[in-house]
Amino acid sequence: MKLVTFSTPANPMPSMGAVHNGNVYDLANCAKALGMALPNDVRSLLEAGPAGLAAAQSVLAQAVEQGLLFFPENIVKMHAPITNPAKILCLAGNYQEHIKEGGGSAVDKTKITPRVFIKPITTLCGDGAPILLPDISHWVDYELELAVIIGKTGRGIAVADAMSYVAGYAVYNDISSRKLTIAEGRDKRDGDGWFDWLNGKWQDNSGPMGPYLVTTDEVPNGDNLWMKLWVNNELRQNSNTDKMIFNIAETVAFASRLMTLQPGDIIATGTPSGVGATTSTYLKSGDVVRCEIEGLGVLDNTVA
Repeated sequence: MKLVTFSTPANPMPSMGAVHNGNVYDLANCAKALGMALPNDVRSLLEAGPAGLAAAQSVLAQAVEQGLLFFPENIVKMHAPITNPAKILCLAGNYQEHIKEGGGSAVDKTKITPRVFIKPITTLCGDGAPILLPDISHWVDYELELAVIIGKTGRGIAVADAMSYVAGYAVYNDISSRKLTIAEGRDKRDGDGWFDWLNGKWQDNSGPMGPYLVTTDEVPNGDNLWMKLWVNNELRQNSNTDKMIFNIAETVAFASRLMTLQPGDIIATGTPSGVGATTSTYLKSGDVVRCEIEGLGVLDNTVA
């Protein structure tokens, strides 16, 4: 099932939907027409567990059969599939080629752990939303990533059990301000480089995601999906999730050792090589960034 959060010109309030054959079905209102009940946001649906997803699947099937409330996909506004996650976790340095293009050496995963950081909710935006250039950086970059969406609460999850906690996947772009102009002339302190690097992940609209949350039943293996990113139709990133250093199960298990994972949490799993920083080719106003991951759809955003 392809779950979305969408709005229309007639109803600007975001609603939960599901996409089938190019149409977006308003799941909550379709359920009401069928004498059933569904929540109107994706996070609440995931919190309802397998029964919630099964109910949504049933509503979608009946809505398609009966031609209930739907909109052509090309006329709706797509928001991030989940607009209100409890947290957005991201991995740094999870592809060998990306580490090497940044001047590092290949790592031995048996001797390291995943590097996890958090982005605020205000970074989230959807397909078609602008990537905003902040006034504190002239070095804004793209990073195509596979987003993993958690489907149930877990803490201290074993690697062998981790995939049962995954509800689905989405295309994610971890927009990054590589340098900041917020503290010129300050005294140098230990950790300044890390501090600036972390701040550079926090800007508004620096986490485009979507257009869909594709549930795991439609994705046989999230650890083997081709992924591509273009800037102004120029292919910049071209890789596969099978190149990740830490796979999905390992990442979920490790993150759950750091904190409790909750339904709707987003884990962005790192980017492959080809980022703009390698050639000092940073994003500028008017650039069009197109991201695609096999089976998960296409995410388009224009820089502004």
